Amino acid sequence: MLSKEDKEKARESINKKIDKAKAYITELEDMTKPIAPENAIGRISRMDAINNKSLNEAVLRETRTKLIRLEHALNLIDKSGYGICIRCGSIIPFERMLIMPESTKCASCT
Repeated sequence: MLSKEDKEKARESINKKIDKAKAYITELEDMTKPIAPENAIGRISRMDAINNKSLNEAVLRETRTKLIRLEHALNLIDKSGYGICIRCGSIIPFERMLIMPESTKCASCT
């Protein structure tokens, strides 16, 4: 189980990551707006823009999923299951939880 101090450190870490994810989502939403045909110089540059938009949409989906996981982790911090591997039941090292607070599995089970 995490100490009160460790829970506070984890909470701070998660809140920072949530803020970064929200800012990145806003940035990605701007980068994934529809591409107007008149914005392209030629066919090749339009195809590049469409390709970049597709890549940014994939990153946007991943970032939204990570945000949901981070918010879930924030809700779990005060519950007894936070920091416990859902597969083997061992304690996930605190250092791992600081780096990846949304982790639900230990490194061995990942």
